[in-house]
Amino acid sequence: MVLLEAIVVGGGAGGLNPPSFEAQKDRFLRRAGAETVVSVTAQDPGKQGSVSDLLTRTPGVYLTENGGQTGGFVSMRGSDIAVEGSRNGRGIRAYIDGIPLGRTDAGFTGALIDPGATDYIEVYRGGNSLRYGSIATGGALNFVSKTGRSAPGTRASIDIGSYGFVQGRLEHGMFKDNYDLYLQTTGLRYGGYQPRTDENNIRFSGNFGWRPNENVESRTFISAGRTLQNLASRIPLDQLPSLRRSAPLLSVAGVGTFPYFEQDLNFNYQRIANRTTIRDGDTTYELGAYFVNTALDHMPVPFAGIIDNAWRDIGVSGRIEHKTQIAGLPTELVGGVRVGHTAGDFKRFRHVNLGAGKGDKLYDWNFSSWLIESYGEAAIEILPRVKLFTGLQGVHTSRRLDDQYTGGAVAALGPVIPPPPPPIRLRPGGPQPGRFAGQQDYGREFQALNPKLGLNWEYATAHFLFANVSRSYEVPSGADLSDVLAYNANPANAAKVGDLKAQSAWTWEAGIRGGSHRFEYDVTFYHMRLRDEIMSRCADVLCGTTIAFNMPKTIHNGIEAAVKTVPVTDLFTPGDSVFVNGVWNFTDFRFDGDPRFGNRSLPVIPAHQVFGEVGYRHASGLYVSGNIRHLSKRLATYDGSGGSNFVIPAYTLFGARIGYKDPDDRWSAYIEGRNLTDEVYASEFSAIPSAAGTSPLVRPGEGRAVYAGASLKF
Repeated sequence: MVLLEAIVVGGGAGGLNPPSFEAQKDRFLRRAGAETVVSVTAQDPGKQGSVSDLLTRTPGVYLTENGGQTGGFVSMRGSDIAVEGSRNGRGIRAYIDGIPLGRTDAGFTGALIDPGATDYIEVYRGGNSLRYGSIATGGALNFVSKTGRSAPGTRASIDIGSYGFVQGRLEHGMFKDNYDLYLQTTGLRYGGYQPRTDENNIRFSGNFGWRPNENVESRTFISAGRTLQNLASRIPLDQLPSLRRSAPLLSVAGVGTFPYFEQDLNFNYQRIANRTTIRDGDTTYELGAYFVNTALDHMPVPFAGIIDNAWRDIGVSGRIEHKTQIAGLPTELVGGVRVGHTAGDFKRFRHVNLGAGKGDKLYDWNFSSWLIESYGEAAIEILPRVKLFTGLQGVHTSRRLDDQYTGGAVAALGPVIPPPPPPIRLRPGGPQPGRFAGQQDYGREFQALNPKLGLNWEYATAHFLFANVSRSYEVPSGADLSDVLAYNANPANAAKVGDLKAQSAWTWEAGIRGGSHRFEYDVTFYHMRLRDEIMSRCADVLCGTTIAFNMPKTIHNGIEAAVKTVPVTDLFTPGDSVFVNGVWNFTDFRFDGDPRFGNRSLPVIPAHQVFGEVGYRHASGLYVSGNIRHLSKRLATYDGSGGSNFVIPAYTLFGARIGYKDPDDRWSAYIEGRNLTDEVYASEFSAIPSAAGTSPLVRPGEGRAVYAGASLKF
């Protein structure tokens, strides 16, 4: 998705833009939906190399363990159940400072996220947020950057750990008079838990703020980065204990087993954006603009060859906030419009030189997409400490593909096995992709109106009840539509796949949250009814491939609960404390009267996800804690076939951390252990329509690991 949504302004000390974490936390408590703010800078020092590291203690977010790599599977409320394929990460809108992490037609792009440059994360669960979440099933994540005012000074940090993990960071923030500046660069290297799962990346982030007077503020953001990542082959679940640290032979359906493809996934990006805020009494105007340039090459992929994609995003936005009264009732009005455009060049090639170079071009697509959104919301204090929220979002988006290929049909080829190594890094020569004759062009347009109605009641000081009903709408991506075209173009596929529809959902939500520094809680219940849910892997044995399809009716129910407590203080010395934190996500996702699947549970997402932590904190800054993470069993097939062999077992991981953070925040250090019992478990997998073979293919989770780090502020 390519659009720019202004971060809410006007809160926080001195009207800071972006607001402080505390200001946003207080604001979110008073909203009518499941919205949470997660501080990154206030977390105890520990490994922060990925989104999973940052959001483990956050309710409503399902994350997989991905070791030292920065990727990983992220889902909210069952937003996506495919680890692989064109829709990986869909159903979540993701942003940095209101700027999307994907194209107008895409979702979560983890390679763009730099944890070290993040101050806090806004988590919008479900579609009740008209600004971010109404065009996504799961919700939205907004990563708010540090600035020269929120992170002044110069800081150097280093982290090292198991399996060759090394991360270094240097940041500098400053402010003077009406100006502030923040610069940060991070480099990461990971050797890999399995052979050929190494990663190297470097990122740069910065922003410059200018406030010529108390009513005008402008901030310009820049960032760039590069990620070089290798991907390992999945392994059979029944061989997980023996193969979890190996690089097995790659198995391709219909072809057999052949030496491993060393699959490189390289991603580059450059981004610039500006947000300008003008305040005029009770009215605030905000203007935004941005440009993002991204490129991805992925080589070689079985039957897809070498993928070479590049796209450019540009967009503008406008937003107005106004405080007034309606019928004598205090009212806050918000309205905005956002326009974004994507232009992409998507190419695929055969491979040569044992997969190391590009061969004949097979696909040459020019892609374009527009996304136009408008929204309005009113928050009316209908009674003391009772706010009524009502709003409407309108969305219009287009997808257009122009196929430039004129080479005719090309037959796919099986693998060409080179002689046995000597090379250490082997790239076998196949299988080679093919394509069918005919142009694969399309043009689609989608539009929708998404209403929202909610209520927030502060029933006691700092304690809130909320409820809402909202509609969300999600559109097939360009890759979804292209994959369906390519599948239907194959004469061998007698069973064709119908045109993809946009999915929609009505969500009913209610919750309770609030508390004090000694006891904070957040509990949400939700019921979601989806129509034409877009799933990433065709749930039909006749197609049995990774292409998107619509499931007519599904139901997503769940409970999202989190608690943070300090039950004991002044235990041994004045100012010390014992803390206990916990998160429980319960999910009940199922088909709704489907002719084939009935009311069976959906695969991949576990029914229970639990995180628990207990620790001790000394007034000097020393802390020690232990934690536990548990995931219940997960289904691997849509139809429930295969018995216990196609059920991914539950697992429980134990961890511990000891560290020190100077009260003046001058320096910190930590040692952290993960999976201390060396549990053997499956981290990620993709669902299949029905049991095939003897065991599903999975990606192993990282074994016992130890990380350590230190940070020094100058």
